[in-house]
Amino acid sequence: MSNALSYVWLLPLLEKPYEAVALDLPGAIGALRIRRALPTEIALRQLLVTALESHSEYWAGLALQWLEQGFPQDPKLTELLMHCSESRTLSQSNRHKARRLASRAQN
Repeated sequence: MSNALSYVWLLPLLEKPYEAVALDLPGAIGALRIRRALPTEIALRQLLVTALESHSEYWAGLALQWLEQGFPQDPKLTELLMHCSESRTLSQSNRHKARRLASRAQN
């Protein structure tokens, strides 16, 4: 899935704990009952990027929870978190959470 918009169908995965999805990704995707053909390789990182770039308080908040639950950060995610920390489309609480996660990754 190279197109970020195609990950919109998978956003409900974020409603489950990160560890549960990571341990059984095929089962978690199957539970969504998506009636579209999905590629065999799905990058959970791109799912988080889609959520954080969605300008949705709900999906961004769930993506931040996954990061708090231990989803591995990389420099690009950290950069995106810094951008989220300045975005007025997110609540102050989520902006602070994004800044804290970004700072933690930089240290």
